[in-house]
Amino acid sequence: MKKWLIGMLACTCLIGTGTGLAQTSEAQAAAAITVTVNDRLIDFDTEPMNDHGTVFVPLRFVADELGGRITSWSNKEVTVTKGTATIRMKIGSKTIMINEAQLELQAAPKLIDGRTLVPLRVLSEVFGATVQYANHQVLIRTAVAEPIHGNTIGNLNNGGWYVSDEEWIYYNNQHDSGRLYKEKYDSSENQLVSDDKYVGALNLVGQKLYYTSDNKLFTIDIDGANRALVHDFGLGANLVSIEGDWIYYTQGTYMYKPLYRMKLDGTSGELLENHQVSSIAVMNGKIYYTIEAQKLFVMDADGRNKKKLLTGNYITWVEVQGQSLYFNFKGKLYSMRTDGTALTKLSDLDARNLNMQGDRLYFSNYSEYSKKLYRMNLSDHATQKLSDDKVYYIHILDKKLFFYNPDIRVVEEIGIEGA
Repeated sequence: MKKWLIGMLACTCLIGTGTGLAQTSEAQAAAAITVTVNDRLIDFDTEPMNDHGTVFVPLRFVADELGGRITSWSNKEVTVTKGTATIRMKIGSKTIMINEAQLELQAAPKLIDGRTLVPLRVLSEVFGATVQYANHQVLIRTAVAEPIHGNTIGNLNNGGWYVSDEEWIYYNNQHDSGRLYKEKYDSSENQLVSDDKYVGALNLVGQKLYYTSDNKLFTIDIDGANRALVHDFGLGANLVSIEGDWIYYTQGTYMYKPLYRMKLDGTSGELLENHQVSSIAVMNGKIYYTIEAQKLFVMDADGRNKKKLLTGNYITWVEVQGQSLYFNFKGKLYSMRTDGTALTKLSDLDARNLNMQGDRLYFSNYSEYSKKLYRMNLSDHATQKLSDDKVYYIHILDKKLFFYNPDIRVVEEIGIEGA
């Protein structure tokens, strides 16, 4: 069995003589310690502590933030898993196990106020994070991979009729009862993928397409093989968005429905929001959603840490870019920080069908009866009209923009600048 020795987290920021170090260490032990994981300040019900230069934190809180899960706690023995790694430790013991490898610590896990506190560096190294400690502040950062998105928020908000990979465009063919087709970017080939009609909520994950049809969610290979039912919604139109290994969706009997999530194979379904959700925008582990188009919320992708950002009549067409939200609020175009601050009106235009590419925001102008297509440059808010046609359901794929023209009942395509 391998034996590893992991040094505990010490106050490396202290400098000076031995006497000065002892005095500063005593002051540090009495000061409150804050812990931030990937720029997110963690709230604890049992405070972290500094015990003779070793920082201890509540196991459950930090493990959750680092992607781990406590799978058992019995007779002062704790088991934590993350991916293929299983970590076993015992209160009062300096020995922990990671799979079959043994680690000898210089300080043992503690039990305080019913909470298991562990040396911080153990968790950070086990979970592949880096740690900095200075001035009673612990900064933990993990190498967070960009999660896979099945489609853009803007495309899904507009019905999810289009999605693409590097070679093909997959789309709802309005000329053939909304069946699922694919076409090469250069239009040299066009093929039927599925006979299902009026497909929507197209999401592409690897070599598989997910789509809705007839109040059901299906998956199919991009070549049209291996069609399978993932979930039966029962009634009505449903919102569907995929990020990482999860499908986020609404389901219920009313126009607006509770929000759920399930694994890509349709298993492990769980309720995230019981109120009537009218829109969702899933981005980087956060869900921005509206309730009955009157309240804007944000929560973690697992349903934790819900926070209300805004209240008012008609909040819809929510788009996310970086640390900013863009949406229609009371019939005007607004932006706001993702933390709910800096609410700013960008335009008096009644902007709907929002979709984004880079620093440009595309929308239908419902201030006009004809609902023409406009584009706003977000750097200076300069706005220009791009089309005189009536515009619904705006989809953007690279340098192509597609929209439905209800006057002639066809989808039109225009080229746009900037990829």
